[in-house]
Amino acid sequence: MRNNYKPKEIIVAGTKFDIVYKTMKDFGELDFDERKIYVSNKIKGEVLLDTIIHEAVHVMLSFSGLGYILEDVQTELEEALVRAFDNIAIPIIKEQIKSYYEV
Repeated sequence: MRNNYKPKEIIVAGTKFDIVYKTMKDFGELDFDERKIYVSNKIKGEVLLDTIIHEAVHVMLSFSGLGYILEDVQTELEEALVRAFDNIAIPIIKEQIKSYYEV
């Protein structure tokens, strides 16, 4: 585990999003228009990585236009889709990356 992991920005679809660490109730929050991802300053390690990936999926949905469609259908549908990705796809990707570097 990397305890020093604390990125200041990420690039999604060629666009920079600043990561702002602050006191907050949730783990993370996206401000797409301002190109900022807010992250709780209380989390670290793999929880921080998972939170940044979670917010990056929201960015992906916003860029694609799907985020707007999902919110119009039902307000929590986007969050449900992102959480499904968090709990199903991300663990597979992490495991495959780990296996790739162990070979």
